[in-house]
Amino acid sequence: MLQRFIWTDELKVGVPTIDVQHKELVATVNDLAVSIEEGKGSSFLKKLLTFMKYYAEWHFEQEESCAAAHQCPAAEMNCKAHAEFVRLFEELQQQYRQDPANESLPEIIHKKLADWLVNHIMKVDKQIGRHICARQAAGSSIN
Repeated sequence: MLQRFIWTDELKVGVPTIDVQHKELVATVNDLAVSIEEGKGSSFLKKLLTFMKYYAEWHFEQEESCAAAHQCPAAEMNCKAHAEFVRLFEELQQQYRQDPANESLPEIIHKKLADWLVNHIMKVDKQIGRHICARQAAGSSIN
């Protein structure tokens, strides 16, 4: 059984707009796991890769703008991580275009997304959330 994520307070970064967007990513990772286990992973990939392209552009821009507006110390590290994620997904899209029936690609992508949830959101994005919440508590508003 592939890893699933349950949305809990542990995944929240504390910034409502970012949390809503992360919740959507968690649902997508879980949908991919279900599709793979039902033997429909390859057919789900086209939808997933299209979603991820637009999600990354939209979400990363919003998150980076919010971090910059609040002068978050982790903002630069976050931008670099986002750029690496985009590069990785461009490579995965290329692999999909070359062989859309590749049965191992859905599991590779699931693993990459699961790793991103654990290693990026739970670490870097949490830092950003703590910083923004601290600034909010000190009287600054959240974008």
